[in-house]
Order: sequence, then C-alpha cells, then structure tokens
Amino acid sequence: MDKYDRLLLAALLENGRASYADLARRVNLSAPAVADRVAKLEASGVITGYHAAIDMAKIGLPIECLIELRIADHESRRTLEALAQIPQLTFCHRITGDACVMMKAAVGSMPELQDLLDRLSQYGASKTSLILSTPFQRRLPATLQNGNGQEKRGQA
Repeated sequence: MDKYDRLLLAALLENGRASYADLARRVNLSAPAVADRVAKLEASGVITGYHAAIDMAKIGLPIECLIELRIADHESRRTLEALAQIPQLTFCHRITGDACVMMKAAVGSMPELQDLLDRLSQYGASKTSLILSTPFQRRLPATLQNGNGQEKRGQA
C-alpha cells in the first residue's frame, strides 16, 4: 500500500458512494488509475464492502449501548451462533480481558433493553454501557493515513 491507496481508503471511508472521478480529484490520479487501484484493494480483501451509515434514532432505535459478555458456556461457538440470531445486536467482537465478547445493541426503549439483557443473561454475566454520543467513527489509524505512524497536520 502506498500513499495513494491510503488516500483512497480514507476518501472511501468518508463517502463510500464517491465516483471514480470524485476520488481521482481528491487523490490527484486519473479516474482509470483510481478504478484500477480500488479493484485491486477489493480483490486483495482490503476493501471488504460498502455500507450505509444509519441514524438508529431516526428508525425508532434511539438507545444504543455496548454490552460486554463473559460467556459461561465453554462451547462458545454455539453461544456465538445464538447471539447472531438476536436482532437487537448490531455487531459482536471476540475480545481479550474479563469479557469474551463486546456487542453493540440498538433498542427502542428501556424496557426493550431490559428484555435484551434478561435474554443475554442465559449466556453469562454482562456489563452494559449506554452510548451518549459518537464524536467520531470510521477513520483510518494514523499509521495508515501516512504510512509512518506520524500524523500529518494541515493536510486534507
């Protein structure tokens, strides 16, 4: 990956629907060169998909939270398959530390959150944190922005 690939990734994180012409203007390459680079990033698995960002509150799910779960069952694969079937859970990460998984949930009300937590209790002990706001999301780590771990200031 060179600086152009990193610039393309940052631009696509900002707007996954940007045209090749728009991306080309942002990274100072031709549209065909951008199309070729994006195709290579997709083929190599660097770009894994394009996703819509959704305001959960505007679709009736104003309460979002992070839930840490310490899985009690040693057959965690079976538990993870069961968790995948719970519609309120929007993502799940296997993690290190006291908890086994970190999940994000979106619900319409506090009673719905309570029901979700009651449902999760069959799989182990949980700890829940309500999300108050999200100051930023979906950005590249600094090491991918410029390739050397040093932040570049004042550049778009």
